[in-house]
Amino acid sequence: MKENAIERHRRLIEDGWVRRFTAEEPRLSEMKQLYESLGLEVRIEDPTSDGDQECRSCLDVEAVTARYKTIFTRGKEAEDEGAGADDLFE
Repeated sequence: MKENAIERHRRLIEDGWVRRFTAEEPRLSEMKQLYESLGLEVRIEDPTSDGDQECRSCLDVEAVTARYKTIFTRGKEAEDEGAGADDLFE
């Protein structure tokens, strides 16, 4: 199961998501709102250590993974990239 989380995080990074940090409430919601206000997509995932054995032990405790989440962000994919730029002169 832990390996699935690691693979999921790797796939997110390949898809352009940037792993920011792991936090708990209320900081988690505050940072989600901040990143969204900056125009970024935000994704909240279960935490994982990416294989660092020294760091992994706390993430194996269910109570910790229930409280802490990892924030990923990426730039919003503009469906109409550049839209509005030409509207200024029309």
